[in-house]
Amino acid sequence: MMKRINHQPKATPLSRAMHKALAGTAALALLALAQPVFAQDATPADASTQKAKTLQGVTVTAEKKSESELNVPISMTVVEAATMLNTGMSQLNDYYAKVPGLSVNDRGSGRTTLVLRGITAGSENNPTVGVSIDDAPFGSSTNDYSISDIDPFDIDHIEVLRGPQGTLYGASSMGGLIKFVMAQPDPDSFHGHVQADVSSTEHGDMGHAVRASINIPLRADMAVRVSAFDRQDAGYVDDPMQHKHNVNSGDGKGGRISYLWNVTDAFSIRASALAQNSHTDSSARVDMQQNSYTPVFGPYDHVRLPGTDMSNTKVRMYTVEMDGKLGWADLTSVSSYNQYSLVGPQDVSGTFGGIAGMIYGIPGLGVKIVNNSDTGKFSQELRLASPDDGRALSWLAGGFFTREHTTGFQQVLAVNGVTGADEGLGSMYDGTSPSTFKEMAAFGNVTYRFTDAFDVQLGGRFSSVKQHFSSAFSGPLNGGDSSDSESASDKVWTYSFSPRYHISNDVMTYFRVATGYRAGGANALLLDDQGKFPSQYKSDSLTSYEWGLKGDFADHTLTLTGSLFYIDWTDIQLSEVSQDSGNTYFVNAGSAKSQGAELALSWRPVRGLTLAANTAYTEAVLTKDTPDGTYGKSGDRLPYSPKWSGNLTADYVFPLVNGLDGNVGGGVTYVGERESNFTSSAAAQRFALRSYTTGEIHAGVQSDAWNVSLYVKNLTDARGYLSATPQNNTTGVSSYGLLLIQPRTVGVSATYNF
Repeated sequence: MMKRINHQPKATPLSRAMHKALAGTAALALLALAQPVFAQDATPADASTQKAKTLQGVTVTAEKKSESELNVPISMTVVEAATMLNTGMSQLNDYYAKVPGLSVNDRGSGRTTLVLRGITAGSENNPTVGVSIDDAPFGSSTNDYSISDIDPFDIDHIEVLRGPQGTLYGASSMGGLIKFVMAQPDPDSFHGHVQADVSSTEHGDMGHAVRASINIPLRADMAVRVSAFDRQDAGYVDDPMQHKHNVNSGDGKGGRISYLWNVTDAFSIRASALAQNSHTDSSARVDMQQNSYTPVFGPYDHVRLPGTDMSNTKVRMYTVEMDGKLGWADLTSVSSYNQYSLVGPQDVSGTFGGIAGMIYGIPGLGVKIVNNSDTGKFSQELRLASPDDGRALSWLAGGFFTREHTTGFQQVLAVNGVTGADEGLGSMYDGTSPSTFKEMAAFGNVTYRFTDAFDVQLGGRFSSVKQHFSSAFSGPLNGGDSSDSESASDKVWTYSFSPRYHISNDVMTYFRVATGYRAGGANALLLDDQGKFPSQYKSDSLTSYEWGLKGDFADHTLTLTGSLFYIDWTDIQLSEVSQDSGNTYFVNAGSAKSQGAELALSWRPVRGLTLAANTAYTEAVLTKDTPDGTYGKSGDRLPYSPKWSGNLTADYVFPLVNGLDGNVGGGVTYVGERESNFTSSAAAQRFALRSYTTGEIHAGVQSDAWNVSLYVKNLTDARGYLSATPQNNTTGVSSYGLLLIQPRTVGVSATYNF
């Protein structure tokens, strides 16, 4: 019987973390002394840290124009990057729970799915939540692997837009949109910042990061901004079979350069290039017995074939934006190219181990899949908007084009079940699947102000989508050699309708009806499955109805936003697994609804103290049985959608001495019960993920130039689980890998602004 290896005594307690942090702080102080000329002319802080901490001070670009968040007729949450960095939140999993209604389904080996308002069917092929960096779409429209964990090193803030955003943002934003708004060059001043972070994770090892940015005015109308980061993420999961500790450790590094030229008062050019590489040695999944919380090995253990369960990702993004004022309209052009590459081998011995034994006549073989995916995406958007001059009729009109090419490669190899070494048996399966996706769209909206208090916005988008799929398969698992080539096209209308009424100068209510869609695709079918299952699946769509209220109350000391919503989702793209071959394919079947409420409150009862609360209630369920009607029934909850989620926070800033301020704060986050993906067999049950509650505290000292903060994440060392994946994907009757949240982490962050 395998025993869990004993953890060695750690030489990384809190004292070591603080020692490293103090060393990093000393280095920053030396940098400050080495820059006397720059410090004299510098602004007191980096522009991204000067934003007001109250919600009404946040300017957003959700509707492709700058406006107060409280004036946007969309349910949304804004996450400030400076707040994230000062409290150690540098990864997607760190801050997703801070946004009620947002879930992350990380399926390991770099495969991540975002979920908003419960709009997911589980193992998505095409994403339901869009991602953009500024106004440029990022990632694939037909591949859910392309959700990158963008480091907040040069982000100003993140806008999370709930509900379909198809009118302005196109395909694959039917559940909502995550918009990374980047920091921009400033020709008015020389400034920058350097930030160091070091942390120690319970049951694991150390993590650290160094980030820096500098803004350089080249002349009165021109500036460049350069930033870079290097990050080491702590591991906390062990593999007793490999006798390795902290196997889920990872690292990331990258940089960004952006350039601004105000050619004239009426014309400007912005260009940027972003590069980021990241690596994880293994996933944070721990092995549990089927539908229970009994560890197979230990509460922080998993066993995987050596050389699997890791991921390497590469992100490259290049954007050019041009803005011109024509007098009668404002012209904007956004050109972008981005590339996302993933290498993510998986251990699939639970699914294919028995098949490998039958093919080769050798018991105890392990099986791994080599997963390589590369997506290159070009997009061009051109839009005109009426001047913001208070006219009764305002409008926006635009055109959009994107072309993306994705090449996927998979190889299934039978290997030694203990060492993962190649046994010289050859490949069980080789598959190459290149595809292209093209979308041309025309979009626009018109807003008519009937009175100073009441206006109505009507928007629409017509999209023409063309796709081409090719595939070439070989190997005994495929039953021989095969190839295929198919094309598909679709034409889709989406619309939005938003009446808005300002009850007062500070309070607004709105009603919104909006539609969204995501494109269909092709099934890569093995020979044994051809003719049994459809070769293509079509687009699915939804209609959302939302009522909301936003406003400032009590002399601007209380900010309140709330919404009620109902979503009707039809022709859902559902994944199925062939019981004969283990092959995954997709069908259009069934329908679902999502309904609920969201509430956010921020209260400033006294100077320096901010209390905030966010909560979401979501009931996302099937309204029609899945195809065979046995393991997805009407009324079953959609995957990874908690009924209740929310958080409470308190932050207090107070004066100390000599221009220094102190700050102290904390928060509690709750994520309710969820269920895993729909199973692939009527004999298997979905894994019921239990609710969990985490707490965090932070305290620090800040000035115009410095911010030093001590933080503790997951204060009670709670064991919360984000997702569950069966080891046997064919039947689902097996142990499960549960994605574990980061245990208690103590860290120190120091930032120097110049």
